[in-house]
Amino acid sequence: MAGRFAMSVQALVRLLSVAVPVVMIGLACWSPLLATPQSSSESTGPVIVGRVLYRGPVPAPIQIEVNRDPDVCGRTMSMTTLSVDAAIHGLQNAVVHVELGVGEVSAGIIASTPVIVQNKQCRFHPHVAAALMGAEVQIINDDPVMHNTNIIVDNSTALNVAMVAGGNTIKKRLKKSGLHFVKCNVHKFMQAYRLVFADPYFDQTTETGQFSIAGVSPGLHRITVWHETLGVMEKDVQVPARGTVIVDLEYK
Repeated sequence: MAGRFAMSVQALVRLLSVAVPVVMIGLACWSPLLATPQSSSESTGPVIVGRVLYRGPVPAPIQIEVNRDPDVCGRTMSMTTLSVDAAIHGLQNAVVHVELGVGEVSAGIIASTPVIVQNKQCRFHPHVAAALMGAEVQIINDDPVMHNTNIIVDNSTALNVAMVAGGNTIKKRLKKSGLHFVKCNVHKFMQAYRLVFADPYFDQTTETGQFSIAGVSPGLHRITVWHETLGVMEKDVQVPARGTVIVDLEYK
């Protein structure tokens, strides 16, 4: 027993002798993030973790009167576009992207996770999502009424399909990066957003505003944050060769 204990102590000493750098930018109560980063990447390179914050007033949900298919959609539709954790001011459904460095080219990763656009209870689910260019978009109608899924990129229609009740799933490829605005021409109150990137260095914030992005190359990078109500925010960050960069991004 004593021999086994001695060996475990030696192993612990060797482990503690390996230093891992941690760079903290705008740090505020970040020990939970250090313990549980979101990213599932096994990259040995640097990792950027943080939160997107908002401390301003949070408006009440907007009530929109429904003038078509009220038996399915209801007579009013409640729309909430700003979801903030009351305790720590974390902002949900913000999309964070780390831009490539100067002269850097994306590795051309093939997208394997499909992007879902689900018509359910006269809403698009999910309301906001981020995806890799080239991913398959799957459009589903779970409602007993017809919907129209119209995806607009750069003020041009990228996809426009009618979704009949009980119809098959429609599958297409996301061929263009940028902000994809999703709307239903039949039920004009229905809208959603997909942000599509040509590289994998992005994440969407959780209910508490957390995000995690792995595999970014060392050097100076610009972080861009998008939110449907609060707009776009940018911040430059120096990324080390290895370790974790912890950064707060706050809307004013």
